[in-house]
Amino acid sequence: MGSDICTNYEVCRLVVAEDYEIEQDKKVAYIKNYCTAGISKWTACKRYITKSELNFCPDFVRPDTALSPGEIVDKFDEDKSLQ
Repeated sequence: MGSDICTNYEVCRLVVAEDYEIEQDKKVAYIKNYCTAGISKWTACKRYITKSELNFCPDFVRPDTALSPGEIVDKFDEDKSLQ
């Protein structure tokens, strides 16, 4: 994989999971604007950041999520429907 493509691309549920709940046009836009847009873009992806810091990334996290990894884990822990 080149540096244009995120190192998590092949394992990111947003990209690979058929059951990931997202509108197709948003998925395509996220992949174009983050996953395959070069290292400066995919390292700014909140899914990449969250996985790097927490070693997992909940499905509710989108590449442009405003929450910090700490806030993400708090939300994940508080809302049992997300687990």
